[in-house]
Amino acid sequence: MAVFAVALGCLSPAVAKADPSFGFGISYTFDGDVAFGVRVFSDDRAERGALSLGLDYKFRSKGWRPNVGAAYLDEDFFVDLSLGYDFNTQGLDFGAGLGLTSNVNAPGTAGATVVPSPGPGTDAGF
Repeated sequence: MAVFAVALGCLSPAVAKADPSFGFGISYTFDGDVAFGVRVFSDDRAERGALSLGLDYKFRSKGWRPNVGAAYLDEDFFVDLSLGYDFNTQGLDFGAGLGLTSNVNAPGTAGATVVPSPGPGTDAGF
């Protein structure tokens, strides 16, 4: 539990600077199990890395796996590596995941200002 408290503390300053994004997907844990879960990412910009906080359900051990990790975000998918705790086996495990994202902005659109173009018949400075 201390690992998750430290990760949450590290995640808090990053969340304050950027809007979070969300995802869900499948993870393979290196103890041979497959899990389905949800993630909250520290950033909402695509083509960047982000910290993640997640909760998975492991099918073989039939247990919940809260986890922390690092992810690469794209506009509609993520790839992540995570460290989790399986409540059924009472042990830490590592996993790699792939899933879909929502609320992720395309590169260059986060905080972009739209400048209107001059209308017809106006001098555009040329």
